[in-house]
Amino acid sequence: MDDNLLRKLDFNSLKLLKILGEERNTKRAAERMFLSQPAVSKQLKKLREEFADELFIRKQYGLEPTPYC
Repeated sequence: MDDNLLRKLDFNSLKLLKILGEERNTKRAAERMFLSQPAVSKQLKKLREEFADELFIRKQYGLEPTPYC
C-alpha cells in the first residue's frame, strides 16, 4: 500500500471501513457511527476512489467485501 494513501486517510474513514466489514450493511453502519446512511455511502464512494477498488460489492442480503478489502 502506498504511504501517501495512508497519510490521506483519516481515522473515521478507517473506522467506517472496519464497521462496514462487520455489519455488511450501510444503514446499520451509519447507526453505529451516528451518521446518516447517505453520509456513509458518500464516504464509501470516497474510500473506493482512494483505494481504486470497489471494497464491497452489493449482494442480495448486504455487502460482500472484495478480496482487496
